[in-house]
Amino acid sequence: MKFRTLSRMLAATLVAGGAFFAAPAAYAEENATPAAEQEQTQEQAAEKTPFDVQVVEQHVMATIARFEKDDVTGLQAEATTELRPHLTAEQISGAKAEYAPKWGARAGVGKPLMTAGKEGDKWYVICELAVGYKATAVVYRLTYDENMKLAAFFVR
Repeated sequence: MKFRTLSRMLAATLVAGGAFFAAPAAYAEENATPAAEQEQTQEQAAEKTPFDVQVVEQHVMATIARFEKDDVTGLQAEATTELRPHLTAEQISGAKAEYAPKWGARAGVGKPLMTAGKEGDKWYVICELAVGYKATAVVYRLTYDENMKLAAFFVR
């Protein structure tokens, strides 16, 4: 008798659990927004940022070129006042030596990934870009403020 009761309770639990887990999939179809509406929402969010994708990409490539050439003065000129003291020849050479003694020529550049955000009343854009060199490969993560001044520079 106890076995029959336990088996019935287990069966009832499985049926109820299956309905519970299947229900969200059924309701998701009703609440789904068309892809065109989602794209429109994303475009509206992108329009609110003060950044132009092509301008950001140009700045990123220029910053990477300055880093590759050890152009400390060029990097400091485009950086915010908070970042300038950290962009020294020692920091740049130390960052490069961490991956390979000599990087060699640039072999390839990946697709840039960007995101913009607002912190307080200030806008920032963060861009990640994978770059391959003859001897190594690195990922740059560069952050620019709303005036396109370099606010953060990471190499990994």
